[in-house]
Amino acid sequence: MVSGPEALRRLDRSMRDIRDEERSLTRSSADASAKIARLREVESEQFSALAKVRLDPQKRTEVTDYISRAEKEANEILQRHASKLDELSGLLADVDKDIEATRDKRDAAMADYEAAQKKLDQLSAEVFADLDKDAKYQVQKQAVDDAVATFNHADEKAGVAEKDREEKGAPYRNDPLFMYLFERGYNTNAYKASNITRMLDGWVARMVRYHDAKPNFVILNEIPMRLREHADHLQDEIDAERQKLDALEDAAFDAHGGKAARETADRSEEIIAAIDARLVELEDQRDELVHRQRKFSEGKNPAYREAVDLLASGLQREGLEDLYAAARQTSTREDDQIVRKIDAVRTEIVALETEINASKDRLKTLAVRRRELEDIEWEFKQKRYDRPSFDFDDDLVEDLLGEFLKGAISASNYWGQWQKAQKYRGPKRSRSKDQYSNPWGSKSYSSKKRRKSKDYGTFGSSSSEFSRPRSTPRGSKGKRDHGGFKTGGKF
Repeated sequence: MVSGPEALRRLDRSMRDIRDEERSLTRSSADASAKIARLREVESEQFSALAKVRLDPQKRTEVTDYISRAEKEANEILQRHASKLDELSGLLADVDKDIEATRDKRDAAMADYEAAQKKLDQLSAEVFADLDKDAKYQVQKQAVDDAVATFNHADEKAGVAEKDREEKGAPYRNDPLFMYLFERGYNTNAYKASNITRMLDGWVARMVRYHDAKPNFVILNEIPMRLREHADHLQDEIDAERQKLDALEDAAFDAHGGKAARETADRSEEIIAAIDARLVELEDQRDELVHRQRKFSEGKNPAYREAVDLLASGLQREGLEDLYAAARQTSTREDDQIVRKIDAVRTEIVALETEINASKDRLKTLAVRRRELEDIEWEFKQKRYDRPSFDFDDDLVEDLLGEFLKGAISASNYWGQWQKAQKYRGPKRSRSKDQYSNPWGSKSYSSKKRRKSKDYGTFGSSSSEFSRPRSTPRGSKGKRDHGGFKTGGKF
């Protein structure tokens, strides 16, 4: 068995391994791209040598001068490219250091929490024995239960309405002409268009019967929005009632000598909440830097392409490819040596490009796995599985983790295994605040921010069950904008 804190550390180590491999492959791709650029220079030099052998003096001077200028200009561009790549690598290294230092701070805060919680667990039996006899506590506990029941009913109604919106709203959203008019705000004060456009839009509106369809579409979206707002308000009421219950429990633990431990536990939770919010920021910042660095290392940035194209265009412009083809048909010793060198250079370039493509594919896979692992870690903390009161089977952080990282099982499947395998070994009863789904994130990401979208339906798949906030769009599961038309829900 593996404890919750140790399980999280194992996931962190896997994340570190992914980041290490990303750095290694990115560096290799950058080196390969730089080598290709150098080989292009060698190729140009060999073509200059070929020109000296086979061209008349005047044409030879023109060709070699042009190639020399192209090489000089390309070198300046490549130096700027290398400098930018070094800058990105330095920024990425700094972020990685920040992530490791922040994780160390989290471990320290969790150690303080564990020690304090152990003391509170020892007191819990006698504390709740007294609270069970306290009429005021029982009334407040019932108030929380009633608020939760009311919210659940409202949440269910909102869910049904949202599902109805998805199903019945699909024909509207799938009609490009209707959505074109709707997004432009046709027939509203927001609609702006020239006279010709107004005439054409009017013709489209009549063709799709827009004036009849729009009210139905608006109502179809308005109902779930209002129901969701009502459920959100009821969730706020739950929070208020729970705070009252927390106050009664805190006073009871204090009366049994647990004040110092309680304050330490609460303070540690706040520290961990801030740390986890910071980790999300750093991970997203790193994700953006990795994306930019990968583009540079693969030679996708415009400056690098300009340099390589500059060297290649010089050969094409001066007709040297024809000269090369003619040289291959001769059997002179000097021609053969140059041709063999050019062939060797081009063969090596092809091999390097194949290596870059393989690294590119692997980096894409690693980026997906890293983001999915970030999602799983987030949910792990949301469920409080990182507490010492939870145990898990070794397979989850060994065999199954390996299968997930290889892509043999999906992130959703792997997370489902965690949920099924968790074993709680804490006290039978604990403070209500210790039972909330997300104490770590509650200070930085409020329940309102985690609620369902109030916009016009979903775009894409609705199968994702991950709730980690994302500041970068790649692979995220949040709201998307489709033109001027907002779409929401899970993605």
